[in-house]
Amino acid sequence: MRFRETEPRPTDPDALDVMDDELPVERPRRPWPLIAASLLLVVLVAVLWAKWSDSRTEADQLRAEVKQVYREAETLRTQAAQAEQRLALSDQQMRSLRAERADLLQRLEAAGGEKPPAKAKPVAKPARKRAPRPNAQPVSTAR
Repeated sequence: MRFRETEPRPTDPDALDVMDDELPVERPRRPWPLIAASLLLVVLVAVLWAKWSDSRTEADQLRAEVKQVYREAETLRTQAAQAEQRLALSDQQMRSLRAERADLLQRLEAAGGEKPPAKAKPVAKPARKRAPRPNAQPVSTAR
């Protein structure tokens, strides 16, 4: 603040009113750096709020995505456990069928019967020959 030299004021109250009216009124100076800093602060707060809002939305989306992935993983684990159970059951059934087959073969041999062949080979189908098309032009290979 600036100090200016002033004349001593009279102590009479009526004289004070007259003197105050006659003095030039100096408006206080505006603190422009403070105003600029306030505006900058407002802009920064707005930008940070927008970024925070975006990151919060993205975080919510990622949480939902992670929940979905966990659900899918749990479904896959359940399916894998069921498949393992089915495989174990199939193996058990296969072992019991092989044991039953071996027992039946032993009984058959003990009774004096012939042993059946181990596996029957599939019969191959003869290849079909195609008849030429009636409108087909003979293709010549010499040029």
